Amino acid sequence: MGETVRQGEVTYTASDDETLSEAVIAALRTAASSASSDQGDDGQDIGVLTPLFETVDPDALNSLFSSTYSGTSRNGTITFTHDGYDVTATGDGHVVVSSE
Repeated sequence: MGETVRQGEVTYTASDDETLSEAVIAALRTAASSASSDQGDDGQDIGVLTPLFETVDPDALNSLFSSTYSGTSRNGTITFTHDGYDVTATGDGHVVVSSE
């Protein structure tokens, strides 16, 4: 839905048809892309990320913040580290990725 890139930080908001894990992946890709353009061309393959499932189970991440059986939205925040980035995701679809 939207993203903001600042020095060392990406803020991403999931669209209505996007899962939280998809939003996390999109935010990580943006951060890695931004980092690789900041690094310059030194021959390294910067911007290639480890699959998200090696850090956190994407299905579990989606389920953690899915609606309850009564339809009520779940609130909360989860923070983890993936490929050298601190990732914070909230139940309302906001994701912040920052360099460690």
